Amino acid sequence: MAHPSDANRQPPYLRGLNDPQREAVLTTDGPVLIIAGAGTGKTAALTARLAHLIFTKKAWPSEILSVTFTNKAAREMRERVGRLVGDAVEGMPWLGTFHAIAAKMLRRHAELVGLQSNFTILDTDDQLRLLKQLIRAADIDEKRFPTRSLAGLIDQWKNKGLVPADIDAGESERYANGRGGELYEQYQTRLRALNACDFGDLLLHM
Repeated sequence: MAHPSDANRQPPYLRGLNDPQREAVLTTDGPVLIIAGAGTGKTAALTARLAHLIFTKKAWPSEILSVTFTNKAAREMRERVGRLVGDAVEGMPWLGTFHAIAAKMLRRHAELVGLQSNFTILDTDDQLRLLKQLIRAADIDEKRFPTRSLAGLIDQWKNKGLVPADIDAGESERYANGRGGELYEQYQTRLRALNACDFGDLLLHM
Protein backbone atom coordinates (compact mmCIF):
# COMPACT_ATOMS: atom_id res chain seq x y z
CA MET A 1 0.00 0.00 0.00
CA ALA A 2 1.37 3.41 -0.98
CA HIS A 3 2.32 5.69 1.87
CA PRO A 4 0.26 8.93 2.01
CA SER A 5 3.43 10.98 1.69
CA ASP A 6 4.53 9.24 -1.53
CA ALA A 7 2.68 11.78 -3.65
CA ASN A 8 4.54 14.59 -1.92
CA ARG A 9 7.91 12.92 -2.50
CA GLN A 10 7.44 12.47 -6.24
CA PRO A 11 9.09 14.99 -8.58
CA PRO A 12 6.85 17.99 -9.34
CA TYR A 13 6.86 17.19 -13.05
CA LEU A 14 5.04 13.88 -12.40
CA ARG A 15 2.14 15.40 -10.52
CA GLY A 16 -1.14 15.31 -12.36
CA LEU A 17 0.00 12.73 -14.93
CA ASN A 18 -1.92 9.52 -15.51
CA ASP A 19 -0.26 6.10 -15.69
CA PRO A 20 0.41 6.04 -19.47
CA GLN A 21 1.87 9.55 -19.28
CA ARG A 22 4.11 8.54 -16.39
CA GLU A 23 5.30 5.52 -18.32
CA ALA A 24 6.21 7.76 -21.27
CA VAL A 25 8.08 10.15 -18.98
CA LEU A 26 10.00 7.56 -16.98
CA THR A 27 10.97 5.22 -19.84
CA THR A 28 14.43 6.41 -20.83
CA ASP A 29 15.91 3.27 -22.40
CA GLY A 30 15.12 3.25 -26.11
CA PRO A 31 12.55 5.24 -28.10
CA VAL A 32 9.05 6.10 -26.89
CA LEU A 33 6.11 6.63 -29.25
CA ILE A 34 3.02 8.46 -27.97
CA ILE A 35 -0.15 8.05 -30.03
CA ALA A 36 -3.08 10.08 -28.72
CA GLY A 37 -5.72 12.51 -29.87
CA ALA A 38 -5.76 16.28 -29.51
CA GLY A 39 -6.05 17.58 -25.97
CA THR A 40 -5.12 14.30 -24.29
CA GLY A 41 -1.88 15.49 -22.70
CA LYS A 42 0.85 14.69 -25.22
CA THR A 43 2.59 18.02 -24.65
CA ALA A 44 2.34 17.62 -20.87
CA ALA A 45 3.98 14.20 -21.13
CA LEU A 46 6.70 15.48 -23.45
CA THR A 47 7.60 18.48 -21.28
CA ALA A 48 7.65 16.27 -18.18
CA ARG A 49 9.90 13.82 -20.04
CA LEU A 50 12.32 16.62 -20.88
CA ALA A 51 12.33 17.71 -17.24
CA HIS A 52 12.94 14.11 -16.15
CA LEU A 53 15.93 13.76 -18.48
CA ILE A 54 17.43 16.94 -17.05
CA PHE A 55 16.71 16.31 -13.36
CA THR A 56 18.00 12.73 -13.51
CA LYS A 57 21.05 13.90 -15.49
CA LYS A 58 20.27 11.51 -18.33
CA ALA A 59 21.12 14.44 -20.60
CA TRP A 60 22.36 17.99 -20.32
CA PRO A 61 19.89 20.65 -21.53
CA SER A 62 22.19 21.41 -24.47
CA GLU A 63 22.05 17.75 -25.58
CA ILE A 64 18.27 17.61 -25.98
CA LEU A 65 16.65 18.07 -29.39
CA SER A 66 12.95 18.97 -29.20
CA VAL A 67 11.26 19.95 -32.45
CA THR A 68 7.82 21.39 -33.23
CA PHE A 69 5.98 22.36 -36.41
CA THR A 70 4.92 25.90 -35.47
CA ASN A 71 6.42 28.90 -33.69
CA LYS A 72 3.42 28.96 -31.36
CA ALA A 73 4.03 25.34 -30.33
CA ALA A 74 7.74 26.05 -29.82
CA ARG A 75 6.99 29.02 -27.55
CA GLU A 76 4.49 26.98 -25.56
CA MET A 77 6.96 24.13 -25.21
CA ARG A 78 9.72 26.45 -23.99
CA GLU A 79 7.37 28.12 -21.49
CA ARG A 80 6.15 24.79 -20.12
CA VAL A 81 9.64 23.35 -19.81
CA GLY A 82 10.79 26.58 -18.16
CA ARG A 83 8.11 26.24 -15.49
CA LEU A 84 9.43 22.75 -14.70
CA VAL A 85 13.20 23.20 -14.91
CA GLY A 86 13.66 26.93 -14.32
CA ASP A 87 16.71 28.62 -15.83
CA ALA A 88 17.93 25.33 -17.30
CA VAL A 89 15.60 25.96 -20.25
CA GLU A 90 17.92 28.79 -21.32
CA GLY A 91 20.54 26.13 -21.99
CA MET A 92 18.35 24.34 -24.54
CA PRO A 93 19.38 25.76 -27.93
CA TRP A 94 17.84 22.82 -29.81
CA LEU A 95 14.24 23.44 -28.77
CA GLY A 96 12.33 25.06 -31.65
CA THR A 97 10.62 24.55 -34.99
CA PHE A 98 11.98 22.29 -37.71
CA HIS A 99 13.00 25.33 -39.77
CA ALA A 100 14.57 27.23 -36.86
CA ILE A 101 16.63 24.22 -35.78
CA ALA A 102 17.64 23.47 -39.37
CA ALA A 103 18.72 27.10 -39.92
CA LYS A 104 20.86 26.99 -36.78
CA MET A 105 22.54 23.76 -37.88
CA LEU A 106 23.00 25.04 -41.42
CA ARG A 107 24.77 28.20 -40.23
CA ARG A 108 27.27 25.98 -38.43
CA HIS A 109 27.95 23.86 -41.52
CA ALA A 110 27.00 26.17 -44.40
CA GLU A 111 30.16 25.43 -46.38
CA LEU A 112 29.04 21.83 -46.87
CA VAL A 113 26.24 23.02 -49.18
CA GLY A 114 28.12 25.84 -50.90
CA LEU A 115 26.99 28.67 -48.63
CA GLN A 116 28.61 31.00 -46.13
CA SER A 117 27.45 31.10 -42.53
CA ASN A 118 25.90 34.56 -42.97
CA PHE A 119 23.53 33.37 -45.71
CA THR A 120 20.19 35.10 -46.24
CA ILE A 121 16.85 33.28 -45.97
CA LEU A 122 14.51 34.49 -48.69
CA ASP A 123 10.88 35.10 -47.83
CA THR A 124 8.08 34.26 -50.26
CA ASP A 125 8.15 37.65 -52.00
CA ASP A 126 11.92 37.47 -52.57
CA GLN A 127 11.58 33.93 -53.90
CA LEU A 128 8.87 34.95 -56.37
CA ARG A 129 10.88 37.94 -57.59
CA LEU A 130 13.90 35.74 -58.28
CA LEU A 131 11.85 33.08 -60.06
CA LYS A 132 10.10 35.75 -62.14
CA GLN A 133 13.50 36.98 -63.35
CA LEU A 134 14.44 33.46 -64.43
CA ILE A 135 11.10 32.88 -66.16
CA ARG A 136 11.40 36.12 -68.12
CA ALA A 137 15.01 35.38 -69.07
CA ALA A 138 13.84 32.00 -70.39
CA ASP A 139 11.16 33.77 -72.49
CA ILE A 140 8.35 31.79 -70.89
CA ASP A 141 4.79 33.14 -70.98
CA GLU A 142 4.03 34.06 -67.36
CA LYS A 143 0.29 34.13 -68.01
CA ARG A 144 0.28 30.52 -69.16
CA PHE A 145 2.85 29.42 -66.61
CA PRO A 146 2.50 31.57 -63.45
CA THR A 147 5.48 32.17 -61.21
CA ARG A 148 3.59 30.86 -58.20
CA SER A 149 3.05 27.55 -59.97
CA LEU A 150 6.80 27.11 -60.38
CA ALA A 151 7.41 28.20 -56.77
CA GLY A 152 4.88 25.65 -55.53
CA LEU A 153 6.39 22.91 -57.68
CA ILE A 154 9.92 23.61 -56.45
CA ASP A 155 8.65 23.59 -52.88
CA GLN A 156 7.05 20.18 -53.49
CA TRP A 157 10.31 18.84 -54.88
CA LYS A 158 12.27 20.14 -51.92
CA ASN A 159 9.79 18.69 -49.45
CA LYS A 160 10.38 15.32 -51.13
CA GLY A 161 14.14 15.78 -50.79
CA LEU A 162 14.67 16.14 -54.55
CA VAL A 163 17.58 18.23 -55.83
CA PRO A 164 17.72 19.41 -59.48
CA ALA A 165 19.67 16.32 -60.54
CA ASP A 166 16.78 14.15 -59.30
CA ILE A 167 14.18 15.79 -61.54
CA ASP A 168 13.41 13.48 -64.45
CA ALA A 169 11.61 14.36 -67.68
CA GLY A 170 8.24 13.41 -66.26
CA GLU A 171 8.60 15.73 -63.28
CA SER A 172 10.05 18.50 -65.43
CA GLU A 173 6.97 18.36 -67.68
CA ARG A 174 4.89 19.70 -64.82
CA TYR A 175 5.93 23.25 -65.71
CA ALA A 176 6.31 25.11 -69.02
CA ASN A 177 6.33 22.07 -71.30
CA GLY A 178 9.24 20.34 -69.66
CA ARG A 179 11.34 23.27 -68.45
CA GLY A 180 10.65 22.87 -64.74
CA GLY A 181 13.85 20.98 -63.96
CA GLU A 182 15.98 23.44 -65.92
CA LEU A 183 14.51 26.41 -64.04
CA TYR A 184 14.89 24.64 -60.70
CA GLU A 185 18.60 24.15 -61.40
CA GLN A 186 18.99 27.79 -62.43
CA TYR A 187 17.16 28.90 -59.31
CA GLN A 188 19.43 26.90 -57.01
CA THR A 189 22.51 28.20 -58.82
CA ARG A 190 21.32 31.78 -58.38
CA LEU A 191 20.60 31.19 -54.70
CA ARG A 192 24.15 29.96 -54.10
CA ALA A 193 25.56 32.96 -56.00
CA LEU A 194 23.53 35.25 -53.72
CA ASN A 195 24.58 33.29 -50.62
CA ALA A 196 20.91 32.67 -49.96
CA CYS A 197 18.39 29.90 -49.48
CA ASP A 198 14.62 29.64 -49.18
CA PHE A 199 12.58 27.91 -46.49
CA GLY A 200 12.52 24.67 -48.45
CA ASP A 201 16.31 24.63 -48.54
CA LEU A 202 16.52 24.72 -44.75
CA LEU A 203 15.17 21.17 -44.64
CA LEU A 204 16.54 20.02 -48.01
CA HIS A 205 20.12 20.80 -46.98
CA MET A 206 19.77 18.75 -43.81
